[in-house]
Amino acid sequence: MQTRIPGCKSTALVTALFLLGFPVALRADEPSYGILKVTSYPSGAHVSVDGVDTGKVTPMSIRVSVGTRTVVVFIPNSGWNPDTRTVEVEEGSYHLSVTLLPIPTAGPKGDPGPQGPPGPAGPAGPAGPAGATGATGATGPQGPPGINNQGAWHSATAYNQNDAVFDAGSYWLAIAPNTNSEPSPTNTNWQILAAGINVRGAWQSTLTYNANDAVTDAGSFWLALVGNTNSEPSSSNLIWLQLAVQGAAGKDGLPGAPGATGATGAAGATGAAGATGAAGPTGATGPAGATGATGPAGPTGPAGPTGPTGPNGPPGANGISHAYVARSTVASMLTSAGTDVISVTVPAGLYVIWGKTWLQNLDTFPGPASCTLNSGSDVTRVSLLGTGQAGGDRLSVSVQDFATFTQPTTIMLSCRHDDLNNRGIAANDGVLTALAVDNLN
Repeated sequence: MQTRIPGCKSTALVTALFLLGFPVALRADEPSYGILKVTSYPSGAHVSVDGVDTGKVTPMSIRVSVGTRTVVVFIPNSGWNPDTRTVEVEEGSYHLSVTLLPIPTAGPKGDPGPQGPPGPAGPAGPAGPAGATGATGATGPQGPPGINNQGAWHSATAYNQNDAVFDAGSYWLAIAPNTNSEPSPTNTNWQILAAGINVRGAWQSTLTYNANDAVTDAGSFWLALVGNTNSEPSSSNLIWLQLAVQGAAGKDGLPGAPGATGATGAAGATGAAGATGAAGPTGATGPAGATGATGPAGPTGPAGPTGPTGPNGPPGANGISHAYVARSTVASMLTSAGTDVISVTVPAGLYVIWGKTWLQNLDTFPGPASCTLNSGSDVTRVSLLGTGQAGGDRLSVSVQDFATFTQPTTIMLSCRHDDLNNRGIAANDGVLTALAVDNLN
């Protein structure tokens, strides 16, 4: 990805040198510099420029010469993937915001239980009972029903619960049976899975895909999270998000597949037969006509050795992370109390969240503004120049957070102007993404 960093025009620099009395020809070969500011989620990441570690961690800024530069943001020996950007540096300054994606990890394999020691030989007595049979491993729970991808929505088709369709640039899930009931945000028969999807057909290695492009490949429906070329979708490729599998169960990025049934433990060996117990003493002769009492029974031999414990069943596979994306192109005027730019509703779970919007000053006076997430994120603040002042009256603002929700929750990206005398700031092109994470180290 290449980012162009704006700066002053070269004609302005030449004019300034001429007015200061410097010959332009003597100043043309001197190198020019720009200021690169880098922030990241999570913060504390290392930054290298053109393969050289700057020795600084985010948030940071550095003076670099103009031209094409390769910037890598990374956290060594961690559970986060590095992020590489190509930027075109010009004179001036620019804020580069980067969100690192987590590296999914698999759970460890369970160890088999130890074998029980053999029991001691029983003393004289009746035959010992057979050893106990090892317990059968528990059967894993049934996975939830999967999404049934039905393609484009048609008014004449009868849809059932968990059928998924594409309509009006978005992807929808039926939560109740219906016919001739077109999906929309106010239609309670449907739930939106992803908004603003651009369906590109079958995946091809020679095509370039952008974020929010969707393709079919190997029987599944995939959503591109970032731009890519010749990177085939798979469950291990973090560039793509699996939205649906035709006719498969448990593939919609919700809970992981059930654990396999544990193997049945081997039957314990039959205990050795104990020796015959000694005969009880003869009862005393009772009075005339009465029968003597029966002697006590011999002691019972000990139980035979316990059979070995059956091995533990392997852990269930990790579930596939699921992303919730919302986008708004409607311009929203900011107030001092705060304006909700965009929102997205997610089910219970652990999420990595990031939102972004453009703030534009419509007033000739400069003014500060700020944005935040209602999940409890830090506040991101900017200072906008007056309208028409290049490089400062329209700035990109991004906010990151991570949170755990115990019930379905609506996440909102909200912005406000912090100068009570400034009534002319607008938010444009808001994007809000929530990535569900099953295993995050």
